[in-house]
This record gives sequence, C-alpha cells and structure tokens, in this order.
Amino acid sequence: MYGQNRVFDNPDNKTYYGLRLGGELVVPGSVSSGSVAVDMFNVGGGVEFGFICNFPVVANFTIEPGLKFYYNTYSVKNEWLESEFDGLSINKFGLRVPVMAGYHFDFTDDLKLAVFSGPELEVGITAEESLRYDGGKESQSLYEDSGDMRRVNVLWGLGAGLHYKRMYFEIKENIGMINMFKDSYTKFHENRVTFSIGYNF
Repeated sequence: MYGQNRVFDNPDNKTYYGLRLGGELVVPGSVSSGSVAVDMFNVGGGVEFGFICNFPVVANFTIEPGLKFYYNTYSVKNEWLESEFDGLSINKFGLRVPVMAGYHFDFTDDLKLAVFSGPELEVGITAEESLRYDGGKESQSLYEDSGDMRRVNVLWGLGAGLHYKRMYFEIKENIGMINMFKDSYTKFHENRVTFSIGYNF
C-alpha cells in the first residue's frame, strides 16, 4: 500500500523541469465606459509554448516559475461594425512569466494531482488590429503611440494538473487584472482558459 503520509508529504520530492504546450480560449470581458458595459468581442483562440521549473518548498508544497511564448486572436462582433466592413480582429504575440504556488497529492509514484494558483506577467511583443472590407484589409499596431492597448498585462491563474509518469495534463483559468485600454475611462480586461500537455524531466 502506498503510504498515506507520502500522499501529502513525499520525501522523494525534488526539483524538475518541464516543457508545456497549450491551446487556449481567449475570453474577453465586457467593454465599460462609465456605468455602461457592452459585450463587444467574440471568444477567440490561441496557443502557448514554453518551459517551467518546479521547486519543492515544504512537504508537497511547490513554487513553479516559467517562461512561455504565445499567439492568440479574437474579434469584434459584427453588430458593432459598420455595414461596409466584413470583420475586425486582434492578433497578439508575446511572452508570459507565470509564478504558481501549488500543492500536489501523490497517490502513487506514477500518478499525482496538483492544484495551484498565482500571478502571471504578460508582455506583448506585437499586437495588430486588422479591419477587413470588400476588396482589402487595413492593419495597424495596437502598441504604438497611436494604438489603444497596453503592452503589459497581469493575470491571476488558478488551475489543476495531472501527472502520469513524466506526462502532464493541465487546465488553468487566468483572470485579467489590468485595464488593457490606455484610456482610463474605458475599461476592458482579457481572460483566458488554457488546456495544456507537457513532459517533465
């Protein structure tokens, strides 16, 4: 029988590294101005790829920083566009630095369940707004002086992961904590749900 004390305090805990590949749903929040809030954006999608380092602290409690690159996209709902336009999309590429505090339950040597929470810093490298119309497309950067969007975001993550031998499966929700519009009167937050697979070394 696997010792019950090892479920909560495994003496064989050690530092490990891992690769992560995830698909994400971008869930934009409502855009609010004063007391009025409107649901302007469609749910989008994206991918992220990177690595983590998991450090044991005490018992089965861990700290896990990481570095990931991402690309995602979402779009404005058609009812918010003028009739001559076919669509408006936002495409973003950048990096993320999550720092998760977690606890794992070691049911066997091969099977572990982890729960975790913590902040994630997101820094945009590029963000492009693309407006499509009959016969063409116009694009502009959202990060330049004339752009509307902030380059830096901070999100709070909460999730769970399943370890099976060296493989890893995870679901995580990230809630945006910073207004992404430079105009402080207009407020908008980006949120995500990410499904990841990984391999631990």
